[in-house]
Amino acid sequence: MNTSRKTFLSKHATAFALLGVFVVTFGMIGAECPLGPTMPTPTGDSGLTGRFVGSERCAECHSNVHDNWLSTLHAGALETLEAIGQGENDTCLACHTVGFGEEGGFVDRATTNSLAGVGCEACHGPSGDHASNVNDESLRPPTSIAANICGDCHTGERHPNFEEWEMSAHAAKSISDRFEEGGFYLNACGKCHSGDFYYMAILEGQTVENDALMGVAVADQNGITCAVCHDPHARTGNFAVEPEDGRDYQLRFPEVASPIPTNTIDATTNPDRFNICGQCHHGRGRTWEATSRGPHNSVQSNMYVGEMALPDADENRSPLVPSTFSVHALATEQCASCHMFRQDFQDEFAPAIAGHSMEVNNGGCAASGCHPTIESAVAAQATLQTEIQDRLDDIETRLNGFAMTFTEGGALSGAAAWEYSATGGPSEADQSEIPDNIKKIRFFLKYVQADGSLGVHNPDYTRRILDEAEDLLDDESL
Repeated sequence: MNTSRKTFLSKHATAFALLGVFVVTFGMIGAECPLGPTMPTPTGDSGLTGRFVGSERCAECHSNVHDNWLSTLHAGALETLEAIGQGENDTCLACHTVGFGEEGGFVDRATTNSLAGVGCEACHGPSGDHASNVNDESLRPPTSIAANICGDCHTGERHPNFEEWEMSAHAAKSISDRFEEGGFYLNACGKCHSGDFYYMAILEGQTVENDALMGVAVADQNGITCAVCHDPHARTGNFAVEPEDGRDYQLRFPEVASPIPTNTIDATTNPDRFNICGQCHHGRGRTWEATSRGPHNSVQSNMYVGEMALPDADENRSPLVPSTFSVHALATEQCASCHMFRQDFQDEFAPAIAGHSMEVNNGGCAASGCHPTIESAVAAQATLQTEIQDRLDDIETRLNGFAMTFTEGGALSGAAAWEYSATGGPSEADQSEIPDNIKKIRFFLKYVQADGSLGVHNPDYTRRILDEAEDLLDDESL
């Protein structure tokens, strides 16, 4: 007997007592009430076994998280199926409900309605044991930022987010082996190279020791996973253009930002100025005076804005290269316009594109309206990148010529003489022998190379950088 029927009987106990003889006489014990039409079967939870408890139970302690979750499409995931007549499709229910197909999981609206939608336990696992003893820490559901948690559902030809992410540099453990071996880079590099550090230090506000991941196998560490960029619990409104289907990408930071170009170290390294990609893709404070390392391979936002840090002593002077806004500053979604082009599923020969490989898709150049066709965008990109690469090659050749002519007692010889000491060039002491103009030229060269777009992020600013490098080379007669 379900809860609604129990309520109905209790409210009408006296009436049913008077009818007791009638019921017994006709052998009606346990049968439907013969009075009036049969009541409709309401949705309920008579089938809950206690292994899964439902998000409302979680809300008793986690009310803020629950309230935020209610506004997401995850909360109404079953409704989206029902709206298209697929509310009983077993293939879909596994990703639109909690625990479907598992012991104690969702069965149907009538018996396990509290498990409808993508609730807390869809990601954190069954919470019955925890709910029955909240003080026992060993029973608390796990919290993980592993990408496969999202990837269990955001996968396949219609939602290939996970497969595309696996192909991206965000999934790579390119620096995790250093964390495993000694961890001495964790606080310096972890925010942008370790999802584990980001979760502990940034999201949880913990103090994390540099060796916190020492001994943790690289395969067991998390790169830049879904939860680093997306808030799984709330709508954030950080999209540039509101999606027509009512979704919210749940971005942790704005998709678009438009900072004014500057040349101070504090500003060029401040992630608060930049969009979501710029939280990591910004400079690390190195300037042309650096003797051991050139610009970090993360200056994409600075290049896009059209800025370059000066040494602290020079930051109030005119920039080395005049700041120049990018023609691509007009792109509606900025970085995402080209690096996260999205396309809905059409058929098996044209599956969906989720945009999570981060590879440039020229379809975005046309879809944004910046280029009339994909073909014209491809042609313009090829022409620009060929021009920039040719100029970079010429500058590098001329710098190598410097190495053959400037030896200063033999301390600087060979083709690496103009390089930084960390990349095979002169030692820290010998770096002082290199003229300032040469230091600036090599910084300009490395700045453009570190950006990685060969001018696409900001064509005019890139050309100005190379113009300045070439003028300085002419001054040095190289």
